[in-house]
This record gives sequence, structure tokens and C-alpha cells, in this order.
Amino acid sequence: MAPFTATLAVVLVGFSAVHETSSDVPDSANAYVQTLPDGFEILDRCVEAIGGEEAYRRHKSEIMSGTVSIPAMGIDGTIVVRRQASTKTLVTIELAGLGEVTQGTNGEVAWSSEAGQPAKLLSGPQAESLINEANFYGPVEPRKTYTSAKLVETIEFEGIECYKLELVTSWGDHQVGLFEVESGLHRKTSTRASEGSDVFTTHTTYSDYREVDGVKRPHKLVVNAMGIEQVIEFNEIELGAKIDKTLFTPPSR
Repeated sequence: MAPFTATLAVVLVGFSAVHETSSDVPDSANAYVQTLPDGFEILDRCVEAIGGEEAYRRHKSEIMSGTVSIPAMGIDGTIVVRRQASTKTLVTIELAGLGEVTQGTNGEVAWSSEAGQPAKLLSGPQAESLINEANFYGPVEPRKTYTSAKLVETIEFEGIECYKLELVTSWGDHQVGLFEVESGLHRKTSTRASEGSDVFTTHTTYSDYREVDGVKRPHKLVVNAMGIEQVIEFNEIELGAKIDKTLFTPPSR
């Protein structure tokens, strides 16, 4: 699983026509389903694909720096993401002509600030999203991150064969995840508006994986939320970075 999804903002309709226990399913279809790996096996393969749990856990912090753009609005800017184990995140975005926006969490509360405004505590879905995804080691803890992982089919995504998983997070989100069959890498996450809904609130695509200190990280994210596409490209990812701990201090209530 790639880190850092809904923190920035995360298409497929569930494959429900095939059920292994249904007598209406042809034997050939049942045989096909039974040959597919278990969903959690695919998530475990993803952990190995990015370098393995041991390599990932050697690091306790990271700083990701790069650019962010909103093509439809002609807006460009910079982004810096600071993360520290086990549950601290601070995102700083500077947009040309619009100023600086920050969002952060210490794993217990979440806050944000806009240009020229003091930081304020967040509540509701926005706060829950930041807090739920703050686990630094989430990408190598699939059984802690997800309560359910069901493989429904293989599909082609951007010319690459991918496993399509129906996922339920430990905080109750229902997602569709795509994972490359050959490499095991995570390519896309889509979050449903509700269980069983064909409406998705967020899509996040991951690409340009590069090795950083023994761990493969996606350097390009395309986030589509509420019909607005954001393109994030990290030109530097520093694992084990020194971070001022006071940055994760929430504003007073």
C-alpha cells in the first residue's frame, strides 16, 4: 500500500456477478476464482514489492518535497509533507497567488491553517481522514489497516494487468484498490461514498516508483476529489529526516 492518500484530498464498480458458492456460476468461472490469490496475500506482496517490512521499519520519519498543480484552474505551487512515527503528519502547500495552507495531526487531533489565518482544530470527516491515515507504518501493516480484503478480478489499468481488491479499512472506509499483478506495486485507491455505492469521493493514482534508502516510494500522485484533479510530484523524499517536534503541536482549543 502506498502511503499518504486521503491526507491530500483518495473507480470501479464492484465485481458482484461471480460468487464461488453460487450454483448459477459455470464451473470454469469457479475454477478461475479459486485460482486467484487471497486478497491479503496480494497486500503482503505489495509490502515485499516496496522493500519489505524490515526495511520500511528502519525509518522513523520522512520529508517529501515537490510540486503540486491543479491543471483545470491553472494553479501551481509547492508541497512539503513531514511525517514521523508513529502517527504525526504535517502537510504544507504554497500556492502561487493564494498563499500557504497547512494540515496536520499528532494522531489524536487534527488542525489546519489558511493564508493569513491562525491554525484551528478540525472536526468531522476532514479530521477523521487525517487522523486515520497518520500511521507511519500503515503501508507495511495491511492487517491493521484493513479488516477485509477481497480480490474480485484482474483488470487492465493504464496498459498494466492489475488485481482489483474490495477493501474495508479499520476505520470503516470502503475502497477499491488496484495492485500490479507482476510487480505487486500499488497503483490506485478509490474510496466509495458509502458501502456498496457506485459513487466515489476520491481517486488516487500512484506512479513513478523509485527506491529511497531501500524502500520503493511513488514520486507521482494524481488525486481526483470532487471532480478536481491535483497532480503531485515529489522531487525529493528523505527518509530518517530530522524534524522539529514542535511542528506537530496542535493549536490551543
